[in-house]
Amino acid sequence: MLSNVEAIVLAAGKSTRFKTGKTKLIEKICGQEMILYPATLLNSFKIPTTFVVGYQKESIIELLTKNFGDNFNVVDQGTPQGTGHAILCTQSQWSQEHVLILNGDTPLIKPNQLRALYDKHIKTNAVMSFITAYNIDPSLNNYGKVVEDEDGIRIVEPSDFAQFSDKLDNQDVSCVNAGIYILKRSFLTDYINKLPHNKNTGEYYFTEIVNLASKDGLTVSTINIPFDTVRGINTLRELWNAEQIKKSEIIGDWMEKGVRFGSAQNVLIDLNVNIGPGTYVGTGVQLFQGTSIGANCHLEAFSSISGSTLEDFVHIYSHSNIKNSVIKHHSYIGPFAHVRGNTKVDEHVNIGNFVEINRSQVGAYSRIRHMCYIGDAKIGKHVSIGAGSITCNFDGIEKHTTEIKDSAFIGSNTAFVAPVIIGEQAYTAAGSVITHNVPDKALAIARSRQTNKEDYEMVKQQKKNLSQQIQAAYIAATKTVPDSFETT
Repeated sequence: MLSNVEAIVLAAGKSTRFKTGKTKLIEKICGQEMILYPATLLNSFKIPTTFVVGYQKESIIELLTKNFGDNFNVVDQGTPQGTGHAILCTQSQWSQEHVLILNGDTPLIKPNQLRALYDKHIKTNAVMSFITAYNIDPSLNNYGKVVEDEDGIRIVEPSDFAQFSDKLDNQDVSCVNAGIYILKRSFLTDYINKLPHNKNTGEYYFTEIVNLASKDGLTVSTINIPFDTVRGINTLRELWNAEQIKKSEIIGDWMEKGVRFGSAQNVLIDLNVNIGPGTYVGTGVQLFQGTSIGANCHLEAFSSISGSTLEDFVHIYSHSNIKNSVIKHHSYIGPFAHVRGNTKVDEHVNIGNFVEINRSQVGAYSRIRHMCYIGDAKIGKHVSIGAGSITCNFDGIEKHTTEIKDSAFIGSNTAFVAPVIIGEQAYTAAGSVITHNVPDKALAIARSRQTNKEDYEMVKQQKKNLSQQIQAAYIAATKTVPDSFETT
């Protein structure tokens, strides 16, 4: 808990360097929108928060409302005039002793780092404190440089590098401003209107408040943290970099908890995913938000699982897709299986290759092994469904249900024209089209009777002789030999 603190999150920019036409703040990183990272962090500290919005504000407000209800404030910056102007727009909201300010594109900042900033601020009784980091990559030149000399401390923005080149030449210019500040409200109130107008950009930079405080001999404190945790995101490439860092962090945490990865650099795992100890995650596996994997599961290469629950000892074979479904313990799915639509698969079930199951229930110990479609169905226990069988659940207007009761045996290539019920221990003959209910223990045969054509070899010879006769007549009439000649 950070006492007597309120927060301002800057979220009004146009994200022009993304070149997507959308605000970057709703782009996802490991399954969660960028703006939700700082928002969730501040919410965990129970800090009253104001979001400064502008460009595509409706999308940002809708997202925040969905996740936090009305537990936040919003201020519209209107015509943007820089970070100083954005913070000034929130002045009517200030009520706590200290004001924490950060950008909306800081998804990698950690709770302990914010706490360390607060502790340093309180311990030194500073009027303001901010976070610095060391960036040794010269290609990342869009960060303000932190300069300390006999005049105190100041932050030089990229637009002013040329103007302050003499100072930068004599400084450790790898020390950059992370854009995360905490200030006494009394100091902020006194100095926010003193920010100078930048001649190069026409904006009011909030970073100038550091220079103003130093000139007046006021205490300004800093803490230094790893650069990777304060990376800003202004381009899609920087978004990718941040996501790799976050993904590595997530996977590393699961390794510490006993999860084995076949090729960790090729796995995708979102936030809000749970994995039990002893589970193996293969190359190219994708685990999306809302997924829970039990202990001692085996997820083979290139499987995709979203919004689903897998209990212990589930085996997912390669290239299978599980979405919004429940797989009970000791079941086997795939390869190339597709389970979706709130399907529930009970324990010890075998769902085989190229099987699709949608909006259905499959009872314990049942087997659907080869190239089947099961939609809107209720499958009992110990049911065996042969290769190529399907439920014909859609009549063009409505979906209908197929029920197959316990211990039924379904022959290959059976088609169930729903609605239809197959009784307990009932059988269907291979190739049947079932349009009526089948009683318990009955055998249903629904196909035309086989017809054999006798002496078919003689018929083939007759066709060959006829072809030769027609060809000879053609040659005699035209005096030419065709390239090919066929008859039907």
